[in-house]
Amino acid sequence: MYFVHVLSWILFFFSAAFMTILILLQESKGGGLAEAFGGMGAETFGVKSGGINKLTFTLAAIFCGSALLITATWNS
Repeated sequence: MYFVHVLSWILFFFSAAFMTILILLQESKGGGLAEAFGGMGAETFGVKSGGINKLTFTLAAIFCGSALLITATWNS
């Protein structure tokens, strides 16, 4: 159970970091931080905005799932 606990912490931190980067790179109505890096925004990873939104949602699901795993294995 200790392995699952440590793995969930690793997933938690990596998903939080990647999700933060993706959210900051997404182009908002005002352009945001995406324009500061050349205005690439959603095309940064070679996908259209629908793909980057799906990736952000997937990372958010991993983040929430790992948080639940951390809670479930906290005292085990």
